[in-house]
Amino acid sequence: MVSLTFVFNQKKIKEMGYTEDELLQPMREHAKKYEIDEPEKGVFCKDGEHALCEISMFVPEIIDEDPQYMNFLDVWTLDVDGEKENCIEETYKWLRKHQSKAVLG
Repeated sequence: MVSLTFVFNQKKIKEMGYTEDELLQPMREHAKKYEIDEPEKGVFCKDGEHALCEISMFVPEIIDEDPQYMNFLDVWTLDVDGEKENCIEETYKWLRKHQSKAVLG
């Protein structure tokens, strides 16, 4: 089983005028396209041969679209059969290595 979990910083999203549902909407659209379930708010799961690819491809897509997206998250975890990866930490590492500091804010 592969899952991608989002836990938003409620104070930050409120300060910026967003709601949790607004910030989850891009993932929900991605989930609909790839038949990914959302068994609980902010937790997206799929099983099967292509599950890892179909779920994890959302991470670079949303960062390309909005590099500041991570600033609203307290937790963003990719879990593959119990092995967890911190998407926030890994994405910042990638951005520091591959993109300009201007993108990081």
